[in-house]
Amino acid sequence: HYFKRINLSAMSSGKRRKMWIAAGCVGCVAASLALAGPFITPALRKHVLPYVPATETTVSLIFQELRASPASKFIDLGSGDGRVVIEAARQGFTQAHGIELNVWLVLYSRWKSLTSGTSGRTQFRRADLWKYDLSSYNTIVVFGGESMMADISRKLKEETRPNTDIISCRFPLDERLWTAD
Repeated sequence: HYFKRINLSAMSSGKRRKMWIAAGCVGCVAASLALAGPFITPALRKHVLPYVPATETTVSLIFQELRASPASKFIDLGSGDGRVVIEAARQGFTQAHGIELNVWLVLYSRWKSLTSGTSGRTQFRRADLWKYDLSSYNTIVVFGGESMMADISRKLKEETRPNTDIISCRFPLDERLWTAD
């Protein structure tokens, strides 16, 4: 192994300053990538699902449309900042879950649930919705991108029971597999 020791005290103050500036720049780039990575990597997946927070109006409409009782098991696929899951807990759902790929959004959702007093009824996980088993859920909310709706329709058809209440926001499920109520 070859290792060269650098004697900082023998360097001129100008060289040391440049080295510290370079090290600081590298550190800033690394920190920026660590923080921004979870927001950028969804663009590299088969289905691009950027984080777009639900509006208060959308959240309100979701719960107006639900037929499920609060005793049912609720999940939001791609739960983002957790606002839909937290509202489900406020509406009386005792098992309100959210799955999200972005670790920062999962952590934020947990914190938001804790501060809103709903943490005993909510659960947020970092998980890939394509690998997550949905068979135990009676109520499912999907904020999907247009390109993923055919695939998520197939997954829901394969994994859910006939009376599962599914709310699809922004884009409809595949009409060949599902009919809207």
